[in-house]
Amino acid sequence: MLENLATALYGAPVIAALAALGWGILSVLLSPCHLSSLPLIIAYINRQDGIKPRQAFNISLAFSLGILVTMLIMAVISFTIGILLGPVELLLNIFVSLLLLLAGLYFLDLLPITGGIELIDKRLHKSPYWNGFYLGILLGIGLGACALAFMAPILSISISNISVRPVFSITLMLAFIIGHCGIIVAAGTFMETLKKYLRWNHTSRGTVYIRRISGILIIIAAIYNLIKNIL
Repeated sequence: MLENLATALYGAPVIAALAALGWGILSVLLSPCHLSSLPLIIAYINRQDGIKPRQAFNISLAFSLGILVTMLIMAVISFTIGILLGPVELLLNIFVSLLLLLAGLYFLDLLPITGGIELIDKRLHKSPYWNGFYLGILLGIGLGACALAFMAPILSISISNISVRPVFSITLMLAFIIGHCGIIVAAGTFMETLKKYLRWNHTSRGTVYIRRISGILIIIAAIYNLIKNIL
C-alpha cells in the first residue's frame, strides 16, 4: 500500500494530492509511535466535562497542530543541518516517554499523590486548548525521527518542486497535514460526541473504561518508545 502511495506522489497533481492525504492518514495509523497520539487525545478529551463537540474539535486540532509544528521544526533542522539532534534527541525521546508513562498512570488514576491528580485536573480544565497544544508539542518531540520518516517523502517532493510548481508543493503539504491532523481531530471529536449522545461525564462507567483502555495503550506506547531508544 505504501509503495503504491509513494508512486502516486509523483503522478498527476490531483492523484499526488490524494496520495499525500492518504499518506498523512496512514502516517498515524501505521506508525507505532504516531499511533500513541490517538489514545492520548481520546483520554485527554475524556477527562473534560461540560464541553461541546465543537470545543473537543478545537482541543483536538490544537493538539494535532502542536505535533505538526514540532515535526516541521525538526524537519527544517534535519534538512538544513543534515542531522536530527543526535544525543540530545535521544534524551528528549526518553524524557517524553517518561512523561507519556506518567500520563498513562494519570488516566488510570494510578498516580501515587491524590493531591497531584487534583492539581492536574484543575490545570486541564483551566486552559484545555493551550494544554492540548503543549501536549502535542511534547508528543511531537518524542516522535522524533519516527515522525520525519513519514513526513520526509512529502517534504522532499515539496521542496524540490517549490521553485517551479509552488501551488503543487503547497497543495501536497496541505493534503498531508489535513490527513495527519484530521484523523487525530476525528478521534477527539468522536469521543466527546459519544459522551454527549450517551449523556456520560468523566465519572460514568463507560468513560472510565475508555480512559483506562487509553491509559494502558499510552503506557504501552511509552514502554515501546523507551525500549526502541535505549536498546
